[in-house]
Amino acid sequence: MFDIGFTEIILIVVVALLVVGPREFPGLVKQVGSWLGNIRQFANSVKTEFDKEIHKAEEIKQLMAREAEIAATPQHTDPRRQPAAAPRPGKTATEIGEPDAVPGVEPAAPDDKQGHGTSQT
Repeated sequence: MFDIGFTEIILIVVVALLVVGPREFPGLVKQVGSWLGNIRQFANSVKTEFDKEIHKAEEIKQLMAREAEIAATPQHTDPRRQPAAAPRPGKTATEIGEPDAVPGVEPAAPDDKQGHGTSQT
C-alpha cells in the first residue's frame, strides 16, 4: 500500500519504542492498529458504495438504451386493424390466412362491367 519494506517497518518500530518507552508502546501499537482497521473499514465501505453506484449507473444506461430502441421501432398495431392482404390469383381465402374466410370457399370475384358480379346493388 505505501510501498514500505520490512526493514523500514522495523526502523519505525524501534524509533517509536525509543520515543514512547517500553511501558506505553503496547498501547500505542493497539491504538495504531485500531486506526488502521478503521481506515481499512472506511475504504472498503467507500469502495462498496462506489461499486453499487457504478452498477446502478450501468443499469440506467441499459434501460435508457432499451427505451431508445423501443422508441425507434414503429408502433405495432392490432393485426385485426391492419388492411387485409390482397389475394393472389389462384389462392383461396384460407390459404391467404384471412380471419373471416370460410374453409374451401373461393372469395367473391370483383364486379365486372357486364353485371356478372356477386354483389347486390
